[in-house]
Amino acid sequence: MTAGPCASHRRTNSIVAMNRYDNTKLIGCVLVNHLRAKVEMRRQPHLKNRAVLIVDRSRGRPLVIDHFPAASDVDPGMTLEQALSRQANGVVLEADETAYRRVFDRMLRSLQGVSDRVEGAELGTAYARLDGLEDLYGGEARLVTTLLNAVSQDLAPRVGVGEAKFPAYVAARTSQPLGSVRVPPDAARFLAPHPVELLPVPPAVKEEMLRFGLHTLGDVSAMKQEALINRFGSAGQRAWELAQGIDDSPLVPLKHEESIVEHTDLPFASASLELLLTAVDTLLRRAFARTRIRGQYVNGAVLECVLYRAVPWVKQFHFKQPLGDWQQASRIIRSQLETEYPSAPMEGVSLALSGVTGESGTQLSLLADLRGDRERRLAGAERQLQARTGGKPALYRVAQVAPWHPAPEMRAMQVPLDDSGAGGMKPLSLPSPVAVREGPEGKPTAVRLGDRWQRIACIEDRWCFDLWWMPQPMTRTYYRVGREDGGEVTLFRDQRENRWFRQDS
Repeated sequence: MTAGPCASHRRTNSIVAMNRYDNTKLIGCVLVNHLRAKVEMRRQPHLKNRAVLIVDRSRGRPLVIDHFPAASDVDPGMTLEQALSRQANGVVLEADETAYRRVFDRMLRSLQGVSDRVEGAELGTAYARLDGLEDLYGGEARLVTTLLNAVSQDLAPRVGVGEAKFPAYVAARTSQPLGSVRVPPDAARFLAPHPVELLPVPPAVKEEMLRFGLHTLGDVSAMKQEALINRFGSAGQRAWELAQGIDDSPLVPLKHEESIVEHTDLPFASASLELLLTAVDTLLRRAFARTRIRGQYVNGAVLECVLYRAVPWVKQFHFKQPLGDWQQASRIIRSQLETEYPSAPMEGVSLALSGVTGESGTQLSLLADLRGDRERRLAGAERQLQARTGGKPALYRVAQVAPWHPAPEMRAMQVPLDDSGAGGMKPLSLPSPVAVREGPEGKPTAVRLGDRWQRIACIEDRWCFDLWWMPQPMTRTYYRVGREDGGEVTLFRDQRENRWFRQDS
């Protein structure tokens, strides 16, 4: 009975000696508290200041698994009934674990761009090996800053850095949002004031520790290791080691899946299929233009649309044969989107190509690709023009996205011909503010064009529309007027902004 504790004691002493003299191991813990709540606030910002409860019903009784800041008196793990007794006006949201996991997976992929050794723990917690990377990033401070910048800032990540996973995790918990904390050399002293609830041991063990008066890690550390082992077994041994700052659990890196991810924000929220197809083609052209994918093939794609006040829309595409150019991928994706696409207005589009391989599933055509040759020549001309304009896009394609729309600037987009992604889609025919003199009925009588006022000779046409249901509502009254010099101009009064604009159609 006594051999076990003595053997474990010798093992612990060897671990202490190893940690004391081997300083090459450096681990960063990247922590996003309340990740579920932050994802919901991103999707539904109008609820940001409400007492929102995120509920999981998969285990029978509905349990609160997260909440917004306004519901600070609610604890995760409460039943919905208990939570509503504290927040009678609370807003209940059903948990969308798929969406939360998708955001976390994207966070992990971003961290893999900083370190090649990244482990995903529970939702919102990731570990990254940092040793050996300090010189690459210009020092530990810049390396930590790069870790923070790899995560979306609205998630308010925190970073803890130490020589083992558990101390790094506790350090991350003590950090400010978008900040970092380094574990000092005396890890046990640093950990001492923190509660035993942080220990990754069974809940029953922590409850019994509290009954014995062990409330902090310092209380656990002050105990004799043999006493904890005799009472709690292997969980007691692990608790004592962690309280001492000793954590020999290895970091298990995620498998690095080769993927190409591109994203674009849409100029305006719209449910137009043509706008979505234009965005998909733009992202495909960018992705296949990447240097590291040239000559390679992809097996699939994932399309994610950020929707206005709705859950993101996600669709997976599996290619029967690996594809090596964006036109082939576009044809397959377009054919499926024409029968299934988001019904809510879209605000942004992301596309991820996966399954990158060096093998093709189709034989290349021996016939000349005349369209491709023309596009390559245009791309060459674009690069020459960019060399003269400081890298700014010079040539554009015009894509009709909503020709039926009453607002001219919503009908067509200009898309940079350059595939490098230097510029995004932009609307055409944007209105510009203009000074207008009005008559008694609010009709325009004169317009200032340049430095001169031009009298309006006649109103040739008048029309109006009220798109009050759109994400950005529009209420406009248009006038096509004849000027005294014989020219024509189209003006409109924005009823919501109470301003006049000139519209080029």
